[in-house]
Amino acid sequence: MFRKVLLVAGAAALVAASLTAVPANAATKISNGVACSKAGATTKVSGSSYKCAKNPLVKNSKLTWLSLDCLKTATTYTAALANLPKIKAATEATIANLDEDIVTQKIEVEKANKLIPEYQAKIATINIALTALKADTANLIKNKLTIDKYSSAVRSYEAAIKAYGTVGKQSDRSEKAKAQAQAQYDNSKVDVESTLGMAKLICTKGF
Repeated sequence: MFRKVLLVAGAAALVAASLTAVPANAATKISNGVACSKAGATTKVSGSSYKCAKNPLVKNSKLTWLSLDCLKTATTYTAALANLPKIKAATEATIANLDEDIVTQKIEVEKANKLIPEYQAKIATINIALTALKADTANLIKNKLTIDKYSSAVRSYEAAIKAYGTVGKQSDRSEKAKAQAQAQYDNSKVDVESTLGMAKLICTKGF
């Protein structure tokens, strides 16, 4: 009876071993992070393509299998990250130039705020004189030269007022361009961070 029990126990142990043991030569399932030895080697698993390469997201990484989507997204991230300092430098240069323009434009705005009312007052004075000269129909020929001179002066003052009137708009445009330049750089940083997050997700070990 005891011998029979031993035989049954031994058989059960063999069955359990056969169910749980992994053959030494069983192939490792390829996925992100699985070690490989031949750089550049490619393979396809369940419709997904993998390449033996170093992970661009990991410093001093070793050769592992990485999905092509992982490598593509990681490469996009590293390129964008490398380009970010150039974008920053260009943005800072643009803003510096715009700041200089804004300082000059503000001086012109102050000048315009002073001169426009003066020119408007002169136009009003000249128009009064013009009205009187034109009303003197008996001397229109005699006063023609003066009328033409006053009319020309009015046009000149009106042109000056119009020109000074655009100074404020130029300053507004410079401020807007400055904000846009900063926003573009900020958006570039956000894009880089978003791409990194996507790359980390796609390159998740075992994926």
